[in-house]
Amino acid sequence: MHRTAEQDIYPFKGAARRSVAVVLVSITALAIGLLFAVSLAYFKSLDREAAETRLLLYKRSLNDTLKRYQYFPFVLAQDPLTKETLSGSSNQRLNLRFERFAEESELEAIYLMDVNGLVLASSNFNQSPSFLGQNYAFRPYFTEAIEGRRGNYFGIGATTGRPGYFVSEPVMDTDGHVAGVMAIKLDISELQQTWEDGDETVLASNANGIVVLASNRDWLFGGLRDLTPDAFASIRATKQFGDRTIERLPWEKTGPASVRFGDNSYIYSEAEADYLNWNIHYLLSEGRAYERALLTTIVFGSAISLLVGFATYLRSKRIQAALAISQSDRDQLRNANRQLEQAHSELARSSKLAALGQLAASVVHELGQPISALRNYLTAEEIANDGAHHPLQQKLNGVVDRMESITKQLRFFTKPGEEKMERVLLKDVVGSALELMQHDLDMAEIKVSCELDNSVTVMGNRLRLEQVLINLLNNALYSLKEGAGAKLGIVVSQSKGLATLSVSDDGVGLGDRGLSQLQEPFFTTRASGDGMGLGLSIASSIVKEHNGELSAENRAGGGAVFSITIPVVAIKQEIMA
Repeated sequence: MHRTAEQDIYPFKGAARRSVAVVLVSITALAIGLLFAVSLAYFKSLDREAAETRLLLYKRSLNDTLKRYQYFPFVLAQDPLTKETLSGSSNQRLNLRFERFAEESELEAIYLMDVNGLVLASSNFNQSPSFLGQNYAFRPYFTEAIEGRRGNYFGIGATTGRPGYFVSEPVMDTDGHVAGVMAIKLDISELQQTWEDGDETVLASNANGIVVLASNRDWLFGGLRDLTPDAFASIRATKQFGDRTIERLPWEKTGPASVRFGDNSYIYSEAEADYLNWNIHYLLSEGRAYERALLTTIVFGSAISLLVGFATYLRSKRIQAALAISQSDRDQLRNANRQLEQAHSELARSSKLAALGQLAASVVHELGQPISALRNYLTAEEIANDGAHHPLQQKLNGVVDRMESITKQLRFFTKPGEEKMERVLLKDVVGSALELMQHDLDMAEIKVSCELDNSVTVMGNRLRLEQVLINLLNNALYSLKEGAGAKLGIVVSQSKGLATLSVSDDGVGLGDRGLSQLQEPFFTTRASGDGMGLGLSIASSIVKEHNGELSAENRAGGGAVFSITIPVVAIKQEIMA
């Protein structure tokens, strides 16, 4: 039977053709749905990381505020004038001294109580209302001090009606017995105002789940959960919140990292403060992740739909052209199909590059927001201090500068350029990296030993070398958390024209994994959500840019050693006559 060109090129008819269309539409819809799900999970992951970072900053701020005056009552308790007043001497001199100390230290009140809780001397003796003559034996911080312990307490002032943070210390007589209680009250309204002024959702709750600090004042002294009868009785007995009624807030945890608060759903991160058994809660609206996922789906979904439509259109045009030409034109049609496939491959490659560019831009954006916020806070602090530079503020400014430099490095990856290479002393690289990591090392109680050849100089980019060392220190710190050791060593040496920087630890070691496996992108030995597995891959690339080599091996006594080897640069020394 003779077949026509139309029968060869256009074999699908009626129902079969409609089935193909249904399949194409179904596949497109499935791809768009999958794209939305993946995008949503990705953006939620970014928001969780951002929430954890911001939560850490709020935790440090709160801890610093509460820690600042921890030892002040103890110092005041040693004052001979304090003990003289407890022995029955006039309180006039002590009142004046307390008044001056409270003004200089920016405390709301300093006061001394006898063993019965009666206030004998107070910094607000000449104010109304005054603590002088009041009895605070019902307060837990008094009870703890009478029992010989330092007391920490938050509550609404029974005399002033203002909330505050109380710290107490026992005053001991010459026989070692408790003769009275020294106490201070810190006004935390400034911290409360700072939280309110910030464009973020954050709150702190006490051990009973009652909100004591919040970015929204309406949430203060509300409950995140129902009070137990014992907790309710204790609050009433100690007058912790005065006559206020503790009302339950519309707070419901919907998952390990999510919460519903009122009519809104949030990505949720929580940390415990160092004092008072407080918990700090940082919330990010889930709507942000949905909006960005929806936008990504619209953009890429439109691209997918256009590609499918374009492919369908081209196929239709090809069929129409095939019906109009003779059998001898088949070779030309095959050539056209090959060109179409090549164009399609190029378009797919361009789409992948665009996706990578968007990811890089997203990372830079997410880093830029907290950096800008921190820079604004530091600038505001400098203005508030009339331009005076506190040593800690100068260090924080240096950290912000370094973080901004790292952001520039991320932009460099998307738009490659030439890195500035200069002479770098490896001891300076070690010093800067340790300064940035010092807090984490102190918190983990890690002992660091350094053996540095101070003259070792290489040609390179100091910031990128610091990035490599910080990555190795972070990996060592994580290994020490899992192992039984608590020692970390850094050695800088040179031999035969090569500089070596080694980081060793007493952690769990490399196990059966080789360096090549650890350097694979997205390979990680950590728990899910604790790192992306890109650190060693990027570190290895940076070392190679410096004509160097990154190596790793297990230590005989346990742990691992990571070594960076880079060619040295001789330093020209001028000999003074």
